[in-house]
Amino acid sequence: MMPWTACRYFIEKTLLINRKQVTCITQHVKFSISEPLRGGDQRIFRLTPSRFQWHKFKDMFHLYAMVGLIPVGAIIFYSNVYIGPAQLTVTPPNYCPKHWEYHRHPISRFIARYIHNSPQQEYEKFLHFIDEEKQKAKLRALEKQVLSKMAERHDYKSYYYRPVYNKYIRINKKIGDSLIMEMGDDHDGDQD
Repeated sequence: MMPWTACRYFIEKTLLINRKQVTCITQHVKFSISEPLRGGDQRIFRLTPSRFQWHKFKDMFHLYAMVGLIPVGAIIFYSNVYIGPAQLTVTPPNYCPKHWEYHRHPISRFIARYIHNSPQQEYEKFLHFIDEEKQKAKLRALEKQVLSKMAERHDYKSYYYRPVYNKYIRINKKIGDSLIMEMGDDHDGDQD
């Protein structure tokens, strides 16, 4: 307990001495633009917060409004006023309507015709996906059956293992021996 008391006395003494010696110099800076200049000849640089981000935001907002919202609004206005919604009519015989003709609004028809796939195409893609999954399931079942038969009989290492036949090794050895016999011991091809 004694050392802490000594430390406290030392800290209080140094802080009190330092506090009496330090004088703070304060300077008031005006941040206001609305205050008029008096005298007219003083050229004072007024410190104001930066408005760069606000101006940048306004510029980008106006740009994207002009580029995006105005053309889209004009297209929607034109399609609603001049083209209008589709009307039901009697279809002539032997006429098969296209898939986009079932939509009422002209923008929906445009999207269905040029952007989305037809429902028939989506259905056929789904059928192809189902067929591929069935083929994979058949192959997995066949592989499982092969592995179970190999485990049962213990006759192959694996179904993808290609065994080495000794017949071809003996043939290669025989051909090599006959070439050595024909060429002799000096078979480097050096002729003196």
